[in-house]
Amino acid sequence: MEYEFDVLVSREHTGSEKYDGLPDGFRSLGAITYGGAELDVKTAPCIREALEKRARDGIYGYTKPDDAYFAAVEGWMRSVRSWDIRREWIVPSYGTMQAACAAIRAFSGEGDGVIVQPPVYVLYHREIARTRREIVSNPLILENGRYRMDFDHLEQVMSHPKNKLLLLCNPHNPIMDHWEREDLETVARLAEKHGVLVFCDEIFAEHVCGGTLVPYAEVGGDNCIVATSLGKAFNFTGSSHANVIIPGKLVREKYMEQRNYDHYGSIDPFIYTATLAAYTPGGKDWIDALLAYSGENIRLLSDFFAEYLPRVRPCRHRAGTLVWVDFNGLGLGESALWDFFENEAAFTGDRGSIYGLGGNGFVRFQMGTPRSILLKALDRFRAAAEKQGWLM
Repeated sequence: MEYEFDVLVSREHTGSEKYDGLPDGFRSLGAITYGGAELDVKTAPCIREALEKRARDGIYGYTKPDDAYFAAVEGWMRSVRSWDIRREWIVPSYGTMQAACAAIRAFSGEGDGVIVQPPVYVLYHREIARTRREIVSNPLILENGRYRMDFDHLEQVMSHPKNKLLLLCNPHNPIMDHWEREDLETVARLAEKHGVLVFCDEIFAEHVCGGTLVPYAEVGGDNCIVATSLGKAFNFTGSSHANVIIPGKLVREKYMEQRNYDHYGSIDPFIYTATLAAYTPGGKDWIDALLAYSGENIRLLSDFFAEYLPRVRPCRHRAGTLVWVDFNGLGLGESALWDFFENEAAFTGDRGSIYGLGGNGFVRFQMGTPRSILLKALDRFRAAAEKQGWLM
């Protein structure tokens, strides 16, 4: 089936957080931003058709997850992620970060520590601070374009009695790689040893494009909470919904008590419909086509840097439509680098510094975007870099 990946959808007058903030001059150039984790392409046709029908029905009342809903989630995890889950493990929640906050409040107290592994998704830091917990960093180690965990340091911070949770990201955003089974087994062993609960964010799991993703619950047992979502998989980032998978009965009950205390009610009727439509062979076919398309865009970007700016190096990429690129070889500070992106190249992504320790000099780019627009943007980038005398 052919998909409209090369069609740029206008986001004017839609309240788009991504496009309303475009720098001055971008629109006159026909330029877009390559920042943000949302795609620039339409979601799967099977979802759009189902939502159009639901919208025409005209009734959008209180909605609960029923047998069909749970069966869709179970079936998807089994067929697409090779992960056998039980129906009672599935806990609908109002988004991944709402779920993370509920877990933080349920399993720690104010002033306790929550461990993160920077560079990592910026909202982890924000939500830990909002819940009045302490951010405890266990920085990743970069070696030859690949990241690894510092397990010695992880055990050190886990052993502190005030540190109650680890927010694990797999696949890891923004580096866009996933952890091997041995890594996850080590995390699980240390967490069990030191009484640390693991909240594993797996919302990029459907976008693995190299190797095989191991569901954390396979190694974490009852000592974990796993977040899944339509958000990244199907470009539903603006819809606040997640299915949290919790194998352990005691952990699940305590989490649900906090979730309900945080004013959880019914689910969005459109999310109900979207879930049933997405978790089908049609949804899987669309994801496969998307990853092939964005993968070619990532190859074009990587080849561009290799040919013209070899001091700029993309990191290993095995997940998602995003790519994490190291610009430190240019020897620029962040201010100068961003001035170039905004005012010379009209080619922006996400500043690496927002992802915490180890992010300076890096940029995250979204490549789930129309290729015809990307090719024009790379021409502008090359011309701007040539003016700077950077081309090799």
